[in-house]
Amino acid sequence: MSIEVNCVGNESGGTAYISVTAEQDLDTGVKLWSAILEDHEIATSAWGGYNGQEMMWIPVVAPTPTAGTVLNFTGPYPQTIDVQGTYTLTPASHPFANLNFAVIVQGYQSNVQKEVFNAYFNTLSYASGVSGDEAAMVSENALLGAWPNPSNGMFSVSSVIPQGATGTVEVFDITGRSVETFSAGSVQSVSIEEAGIYFIRLTTSSGEVLNRQVAVVR
Repeated sequence: MSIEVNCVGNESGGTAYISVTAEQDLDTGVKLWSAILEDHEIATSAWGGYNGQEMMWIPVVAPTPTAGTVLNFTGPYPQTIDVQGTYTLTPASHPFANLNFAVIVQGYQSNVQKEVFNAYFNTLSYASGVSGDEAAMVSENALLGAWPNPSNGMFSVSSVIPQGATGTVEVFDITGRSVETFSAGSVQSVSIEEAGIYFIRLTTSSGEVLNRQVAVVR
């Protein structure tokens, strides 16, 4: 299992795009948890006996639900499931330079409860320092995601394009026939009638080409 994280935003918040790929059947249900952590922070009274002590990490905000996000891997494999979540930061209280991003994918069913399948930990960073209302959909690097996957025929495609660039997203069937085309830089809903494997391609004016695969199951 692999985990890929891309964050787009600024010091006051942003959007996290998380992709989890399972290479084979996990034979159990798993959940994803994510958190932004501040390192070397002094614990408050909310941490009980740790009050006043310097902690290695303290959670600041959870981009995805604190109860966890269920990842329904059903194949075909390898299969990627994309999760995204927004979050708000307070620069005065939590300096950006001290923040890290953590993701854990863990079993939640009784037979493998708390078994960790993989985890991600890295310094919180953005592809660019852009700010404002458009920050969630602009970065220095193109991003492409699709969910749910597999799908019953209705799925969403999110695309992020480099600042100042334009882009096109196109959906192809297994024969290479184009079934959907739209401008990049937003989240679009796609409706597919026929079951099968579909390919999503993002092409930008800056020369980047990204591909995703979605299975439509009836």
